[in-house]
Amino acid sequence: MQARCIMCGRIVETEEFIPDPYDDEDELPKKSPVVFCQLCEAKLRHESDESQKVPKPM
Repeated sequence: MQARCIMCGRIVETEEFIPDPYDDEDELPKKSPVVFCQLCEAKLRHESDESQKVPKPM
């Protein structure tokens, strides 16, 4: 299944998840998946790691 990255618009190939037919959970409404390409995912992870660090004293 092809989807677009929501940040940059690149086409990303995703695997389709097939739920277990014997699962007894209630049917939830399906939402469109939020997809990030590898580059945008790495950028987000790097930015979040940098924001968690304590700033160095001057």
